[in-house]
Amino acid sequence: MLDVMISQTAALAHHVSHLLPLAGPHDPPPASADPGTNVVPDPGGSSEPPFKAALFKMVQWGMWGALLCCVVGFIVIGARMALQHKRGEGGGHVGSMAIVGFATVVIMTAHQIVSSLAGSGG
Repeated sequence: MLDVMISQTAALAHHVSHLLPLAGPHDPPPASADPGTNVVPDPGGSSEPPFKAALFKMVQWGMWGALLCCVVGFIVIGARMALQHKRGEGGGHVGSMAIVGFATVVIMTAHQIVSSLAGSGG
């Protein structure tokens, strides 16, 4: 099974490398490109779209809403742990806490990545 996955991944990487517009270290640069202009083009001319502020406001509200859901999730898990402990039952609380903790990490990481790419500074 591992051999099949390795060969399929190698085949995919080979096909994708032909689709990429960037030249590798072994490929000569295209004839139309100048040697010093191997940068990503900026089609907007560095101008911001008119809806940028509203979009960032919506993303920030979404992030805080998602973090609120994570806090509520931790509270619900804690209450469930207390009730089941009082009844003498065991439960898979560690798994639930790991899922909510991982969701919190994903939310904060996504916020940092989007902020750094958009240049808003956090």
